[in-house]
Amino acid sequence: MEKEQVKEERKGEGGGRSEDIYRYFRVGVFIILMLLLLVASFQFYFFIMDALAQLFSYEYRSLVQAGFAASVIAIIVYLLRGVIIREA
Repeated sequence: MEKEQVKEERKGEGGGRSEDIYRYFRVGVFIILMLLLLVASFQFYFFIMDALAQLFSYEYRSLVQAGFAASVIAIIVYLLRGVIIREA
C-alpha cells in the first residue's frame, strides 16, 4: 500500500518537472525574441531617421526628425498605457 503511494507521488512530481522545463523553454524563447525585436526596432528607427534626412532639405530636417521622434514616443506611451491598465 505504501509503495503504491510513493509511486503515485513520484509520478506526479515527474509531470511537474517536464511542465517546468517547457515553461522555462518558452520564457527563454520569449526573451530571445524580445531582444531581437529590440535590436530590429532600434535599426528601424535609425534607418527612418536617415531616410527623413535625405528626403527633406537641410532647413526642415530637424523639424521632421523631431516630429517623427514625438510620434514614436506618443505611440509607445499609448501602448504602455494599455498594458498598464490591463494589468491593474
